[in-house]
Amino acid sequence: MAGNFEQQAGVLEGGGSPPKVFFWFKMYAGFLSLIYLVMVAFSLVFFLADPQDLDMPKTFALLIGMLFLGLGLVLFIACLLPFFLPPKPWVWIYNLVIICVGMTSACFLPICVPLLIYWLKPEAKAYFGRA
Repeated sequence: MAGNFEQQAGVLEGGGSPPKVFFWFKMYAGFLSLIYLVMVAFSLVFFLADPQDLDMPKTFALLIGMLFLGLGLVLFIACLLPFFLPPKPWVWIYNLVIICVGMTSACFLPICVPLLIYWLKPEAKAYFGRA
């Protein structure tokens, strides 16, 4: 029993290996980062294309371009941060929010629901010090 407690304490201090769900979360966050980077690149269309070709006024095209650029950059950075953050209790919550952001899209539900189920398990919480 004492050995088990010491093993759990090592996991709580970040000494344990990451659970398998952490690998899949990184894959998911990387894919989201790629999508938001494409969104940033797509915003250039609204800045560079002739408004006549877009069939909208110039100010409207610039507004949409700025919206795509701003949201794309913010969400790109938000999804890229988990790759650089250490396993802390608040990072577990931050990553949970990233999973929930993906759940707003029906396309990502088949990915996010299993990811969420495994993210809420005690092994994942213990790795981040939330056990």
